[in-house]
Formats: sequence, structure tokens, C-alpha cells
Amino acid sequence: MWTQRFKTLMLREWMQHHRGWLLLMLVPPLLFMALLPVGHVEMDEDLHPTVLADMVVSASAVLIGAIIWVTTVFQLPGLARRDQQDRSIEFWRSLPASHSESLGALLTMHVLLLPMLAVLVGSVVGLPVAAGLVLKLGGTAALAEVSWSGLLLSTLFGVVRLMLGSLLMALWLAPLLLLLMAASAWLKRLGVPVVLGVLGIGGLVLDKVYGLPIVWQLMKTQLEGALKAFMNHLSEFEHAQHSPEKLSAAAGRWAWDDGLAALGGLASPHLIGGLVLAGLCFWLLVLQRQRSH
Repeated sequence: MWTQRFKTLMLREWMQHHRGWLLLMLVPPLLFMALLPVGHVEMDEDLHPTVLADMVVSASAVLIGAIIWVTTVFQLPGLARRDQQDRSIEFWRSLPASHSESLGALLTMHVLLLPMLAVLVGSVVGLPVAAGLVLKLGGTAALAEVSWSGLLLSTLFGVVRLMLGSLLMALWLAPLLLLLMAASAWLKRLGVPVVLGVLGIGGLVLDKVYGLPIVWQLMKTQLEGALKAFMNHLSEFEHAQHSPEKLSAAAGRWAWDDGLAALGGLASPHLIGGLVLAGLCFWLLVLQRQRSH
């Protein structure tokens, strides 16, 4: 059954990469915790301990998510040639799984599930980091003031919103990621430099010679769409952060409103056009795997 094959293919990705993924997600907060007793921390504002803790948890989730996204962007072009380089393509061709299933499982794990997991892990590890920072700045009295129920509820709303944002961000970044993968699969090590060169030089010529900054505008719109999908109107939530007793309610309203705003971007012609390009690049990846020996 194809669902079982797909799960097996995703398990392969987890078994092959999970140590590196976990290190990327856990080392930064653990390093911060280790340096906290000897480090010097100053806050510009006199924040309530609950608000401070919530800000730390949010920052941890966003930071870990950003680290994973940057790593994924750099890693995916190489993964497009992985099976040919280690000759495992012959083994995978002998299995009943299709090339589209193999590539789909790779992309699902690296582009969809991994960033969502990073947000969850970042939020969870952010809780002890927040407790340690509150303790360092205000002592046990400040730690006792933290409303943990409100903080956990606010964290839950934030996790749901950022997970949705990671999913939508993947859709916005899909054309760029798959274009780099397709180029790397067909042109090998020259793939990424060729794509960057064509976009850079081509965009510069169109802009400076013909007065058509269309390449820069398309890339700007696509990247802005990705960032807004991940987190759109954070400033609207920041105004409520000085009321700790209303923190969870404000977080819930923000997550709902911001999530709806991000979902509204699904109707963008830029997103739809980008997904068409991503589909073409995916077809090129499948075609290249079929032609490989």
C-alpha cells in the first residue's frame, strides 16, 4: 500500500538525518542555558515575569525554526543528487516505490514536517530557558510570579500559529527550493551557481538595460509572502504583552487573526504561479531519476 511505502521512505529520512536535526534544535538553547549563570543579561523594559517568559519562548521557537529553514535551503540541492552519488539509486529503483514517492517523502520530511517539528521543539525547550532567565533577573520571587497556566496556553496558541506558518511558508518557498534541486540534479555541482547566476545577471540586465526589474519584484514578492505566512502582524500582539493576566487571550486572538491573514495569501497569483513552477521542477526531478543508471 502506498501509504506504508511513503511512511517507510520518510522514516529513511529521519534515520539518516535525525541526529543532525536534533543537534541543530537543541544545541543553541542548551548553550544559552550553560552560559546563563556566567553571562550578563540586561532588559530595557521592566517586564512582568510572565511576559518576559512568553517573549523568551516565542523567540526560541522562531530562532530554532529559522535555523532549520536556513539549513534546509542549503541542504536540499545536495539531496537532489544523493542517491546517484552513493549509488543507492539502484536499490531504490528495485523497490515498488515510485520516483515521485521517493522525492515526495524527501520533500515532505525536510520542507513540511521538519520546520513544524522545529517550532514545537523550540517552544518546549524555550520554557526552561525562560524559567532560567526569569530566575537570573528577578530571583525566586520573580519566578513565583510567573503564571504558568497562562504561559502554557499562550505558548500553545503560538505553536499552532507558527506551525501553520511553516506549512504556508513551504508553499511560498517551493519554487525556489525545487528550482535549486532540479538544477542540481541535472547540472550537478554547477546547478546552484547557474541558477544564482542566471537570476542575478539576468535580473541585473533586465533592470539596468531594459528598465524591467521584474526578476527582483518577483523574488521580493515571493520572499515577502513567505515571511508574512510564517508570522504576519506580530506588532499587533506586542501591545498586549504588558498585561500578563490577558496574555493567553491576546495570544489566542493574535493567532486566529494572523493565521486567517496568512491563509488569505493562498489566493495570491504569485503563490499559484510559483506552485506551477514548483510542479514543473518536481517533474524534472522525477525525469532525471528515471534517466539515471
